[in-house]
Amino acid sequence: MNLCNDIIDAVRTFMQTPRTSFPIREYPSFPEIPWPAAGPRDIILQSDTGLELGSPKDQSVSFLAWTNDLSLVRDGKISLLGPDIGETGSNRLPFGRVVLIGGTGFDEENSYARFREMDLSRYDISLKGYMMRAVSQYMREWSRISREAVENGFSLPLLGSATIQKLKSLDYVDSVEILFVTSSNPDVLELKQTGDRFIQLINAMTKMVEDHNFDCESCEFQTVCDEVEELRHMHKARKEKELS
Repeated sequence: MNLCNDIIDAVRTFMQTPRTSFPIREYPSFPEIPWPAAGPRDIILQSDTGLELGSPKDQSVSFLAWTNDLSLVRDGKISLLGPDIGETGSNRLPFGRVVLIGGTGFDEENSYARFREMDLSRYDISLKGYMMRAVSQYMREWSRISREAVENGFSLPLLGSATIQKLKSLDYVDSVEILFVTSSNPDVLELKQTGDRFIQLINAMTKMVEDHNFDCESCEFQTVCDEVEELRHMHKARKEKELS
């Protein structure tokens, strides 16, 4: 099932669009994470914060997209549009994070459950001096990096590598690629348009799985399903299973 292929294509188009402010830089992921894990009480207070990513004062978007087509995901690649953690004099940066996942065996039956597992896994990261402050249902992500971690060289490729390692521990994930955007609020807002399309897909999937009413005429996501063939296949499969 390749429900998110159009989303991946849109992310790729965003990455390939020339920009005058910052070129996109690419990094390979670290095979081993050269950073200590966070302790169980590694809480970063405002007074200890060196940098905030995606705070409520800035634009923020974070989402993942998956596919059975492994050719669409460049395994282990981390792309960055904008300054890295130690390259800004500001204590805040807008933040975009997109995780592209290539896997095997995604179908109408398991895609929703796998999405939930992948979504939780990418936030289950333990790095000293890094703390997820908040994650919302609107695909916003707000995190803090301690002053000490900034001074010691904490970086987005490091965060990306830890995310890749965590996701690849799932047996159905074969490849992971990550894009970070810190360049400007307008750039993150542009990426958010693709994130909003992804939210519509996930909301339609959620209703399909959790609501056993298959009356399409009364569903607020009918337009989304009309446009996405894979959602129609999922709806048909679940309806047939429910009525069998």
